[in-house]
Amino acid sequence: MQLNAVRRPRGSFRIRRGQPIEPSLGWTYLSRHALTRAKSQMDKESEGVRDEIGVLTIHQRYADRFFPGTSVLHTRARYTLFVPWLFEDLAGLTGSPAVRALRERERELAGRLKEAGESQVIGGRVFPNPSSQPPSTVYWNALAVWGILRPRQDGRIISRAQAHRLLKRVGDATDDDGQPLLNFDPPFVPLPDRPKNWLGGQITLRLAIREAAFLHERLTRLRRKGGHELSLLARLVRTETAVPSNMWADEVYAIAGSDQSALGRAQQAASLAAVVRAVYDALLERMLKTDGRETSARHRNHLADVLREHGPVAAQLGIDSLEADIGVIPPKLRAVLRATKEWIESGPADPSPLLDAYAAAEARKGLRARLAPTPDGRARRLEWLRDEHSLAGPLHYRWEQVRTLLDDLANAV
Repeated sequence: MQLNAVRRPRGSFRIRRGQPIEPSLGWTYLSRHALTRAKSQMDKESEGVRDEIGVLTIHQRYADRFFPGTSVLHTRARYTLFVPWLFEDLAGLTGSPAVRALRERERELAGRLKEAGESQVIGGRVFPNPSSQPPSTVYWNALAVWGILRPRQDGRIISRAQAHRLLKRVGDATDDDGQPLLNFDPPFVPLPDRPKNWLGGQITLRLAIREAAFLHERLTRLRRKGGHELSLLARLVRTETAVPSNMWADEVYAIAGSDQSALGRAQQAASLAAVVRAVYDALLERMLKTDGRETSARHRNHLADVLREHGPVAAQLGIDSLEADIGVIPPKLRAVLRATKEWIESGPADPSPLLDAYAAAEARKGLRARLAPTPDGRARRLEWLRDEHSLAGPLHYRWEQVRTLLDDLANAV
């Protein structure tokens, strides 16, 4: 059967039977959501995110516990003010016009920040094109969690479209004399005044003192999700001392309060994840050799280094205590953690006994699983061999983003 695609109005197509297909060029339109998701997946690959076995579940849950609202995509604290200022500037617009105007304003902001010599600009690498992950996307959850974006009446986070509509309602609500009514709560809490150069001239990512004071007041009240205890992030902001060199520094443990024991287990889990990642890479190299492919022993040699550095700490982790901290973890990931911990304790040498547990955990990836003893698995292993893959390391729990946030608060001008 032969098919012919005939163009219809507004970009739709009708398929007719029995007619030859004529060669032609055309465009395939994907939704912005689909494009953003695909771009995000490519960005994660390019940034070296490693989650073959599922250990990012541990990373995300501990990071959300210690540092609520943070994200690996965060760069600088001033974006938490840039975003609501941009929305308020566009009050009166809703729907597609609001989306287009916001995209253009965020694109222009990236250009102005680049021109000022800033290096952590969201969208800076793709400017003058708009970013697929603009500041309003990257920081929206933080605005809600940190109490800058008001919640809905049911406690859920309002969407960006709802924020545009709320701002329009606030602007439109007037009495008979044309005076504004305050019956509608705006989407954002009262914000610091905009800098004088907000609408033109050079602008930077450095916080003004009044802006830092606003964020300081919000962050020092930040509680752990679902509880009344202060978060570790709130405790760090309250100390107002030099930013700790690493997440496991003595000064962090000293202020951790009720999170002190969980912080220690998070360190053990970070080390165990480093071993898991290194074992996975070593198993892949071994399988490639079995496949008849020439490969180095780079990752197998690195496994020995990881075991020396992280093995003793990883072996201390109690899996039941881990779940008490962050909730139930997937059964196959739990099996990998337990098997790896026992392997470390037994004086490890050959990681081959771990293959079945690791392959079972990776099977969630379907045809993308590399440890599978199938043609698809061999094809994925060959792709892995062709690419440069970074050596395995521990979980970081967004500490670099937290350090930058603390630095920004401390260095306001």
